[in-house]
Amino acid sequence: MNIPKYWAKGTTRHDVRMRNILTGKPMAPLACWGWSDTSLADAREKGRKRADAVAEMILKGNRPDTYLYGDRPMREEILDEWTSEDGTTWAAVTLNGYGCRVLNTARAMFIDVDLPVPSLWDWLKYKARMLTGTHALPPRQQKEYEALSKVETMVRADPCFGIRAYRTRGGLRYLVTHAHADPTSELTSGMMEVLGADPLYMRLCKTQKCFRARLTPKPWRCGLPALPVSYPWQDKAAEQKARQWLSAYGDKTRDLATCELINHFGSDAMDEEISRVVSFHDKATRAQSGLELA
Repeated sequence: MNIPKYWAKGTTRHDVRMRNILTGKPMAPLACWGWSDTSLADAREKGRKRADAVAEMILKGNRPDTYLYGDRPMREEILDEWTSEDGTTWAAVTLNGYGCRVLNTARAMFIDVDLPVPSLWDWLKYKARMLTGTHALPPRQQKEYEALSKVETMVRADPCFGIRAYRTRGGLRYLVTHAHADPTSELTSGMMEVLGADPLYMRLCKTQKCFRARLTPKPWRCGLPALPVSYPWQDKAAEQKARQWLSAYGDKTRDLATCELINHFGSDAMDEEISRVVSFHDKATRAQSGLELA
């Protein structure tokens, strides 16, 4: 799993400064984030090396753009870790950039499927069928039915397969329960593509080297802006601001769910690790509460 414990900014040794886009004046020397599982000092040194590399590109007249950022992990506070007997982390709960708790798993495969918003044409076809007495599902349910039919087809092809399907505010979430998976493998990518996974989610899984599932509602769906400060907290005041926001966020989301269990398709068999993931995920997301989704 690519979820570093330490983050720090490192400043380039070159005299390269970015300019304020409004005034055109040079700002502080170029700096980049570095990360490490060892120490803040190691993270800062790695940040300096990244800043040096970007500065050297600029000095050569090249545009850095996304240079050195293709494999960058996400800066998220680690709230909890689950470790194996050998000390390796196989799951972690983190706080993402806009304030939601996220479950990251090294081997339990979550698949995020976005359903397209029904168009006006979809609604007109549905209304026409209803007027003629033809049975029809509302557009959102129809798209959900089409997506879930792929799960049913996969399960019928191999009775050993087990997949839990959840409804989210914007689509579907699957949790593969019959076996472990490697988030970076082509086999995993192929399965995700067949089931209609969101391409951005697939890329994120490879970068983070883990699967991810949002546990708590998106703040703007419950009347709050996103978390107003970024991790790592700049100082004690920033951390206090984050904790105050999180307290208000907890109050706002108390009566909301993140996803809703639709069905467990195929085999119910699962090992102890996946069983723990299922139990924790369903409780944290309130998947069987019947509460409004957010």
